Amino acid sequence: MAARENRQARSEAHEVVDAFTYEVALLFFRMKLAATQFLGQGKHSSGRRSLLKSLGRDGPQTVPAMARVRAVSRQHIQKLVNELRDDGLVIAKTNPAHKRSRLIVLTPAGESFLEEMNAREAELLEQLAEGKSLAEFRRATRLVQEVRARLESREWQERAAEARPDS
Repeated sequence: MAARENRQARSEAHEVVDAFTYEVALLFFRMKLAATQFLGQGKHSSGRRSLLKSLGRDGPQTVPAMARVRAVSRQHIQKLVNELRDDGLVIAKTNPAHKRSRLIVLTPAGESFLEEMNAREAELLEQLAEGKSLAEFRRATRLVQEVRARLESREWQERAAEARPDS
């Protein structure tokens, strides 16, 4: 009896968490589309916006660190950084913690561009909040952060490695 209840609970947990992760993924793609619709592509591409926002929020970072956070290749991030550098929005500075991996830093022009971009996005994001309390958004944010932290944890990486079919 207990085993059956446990299976049912796991099944319900699977369904609920699967629906949650599916909706988060769909939200990501919809937000990416909405940003492109409102802000355009080119200098405003979602990848470039993401890097600028990250540098603005978290400060100077290496290309490999930015790639790890996004679970994409270092080469992909390097291409975006090169574009941002060519536009004068970022520069690479010496990294005291690493001889070869330089720190990517916003330039004054990059900071100004980020401020303008954030101001344009603020209007859109405020419209998304209509009809919902900020407490609801804070709870949802904490949940997403907690799930992400689990996925980034050493324990999760070990579980994933053990569960991998090719291991």
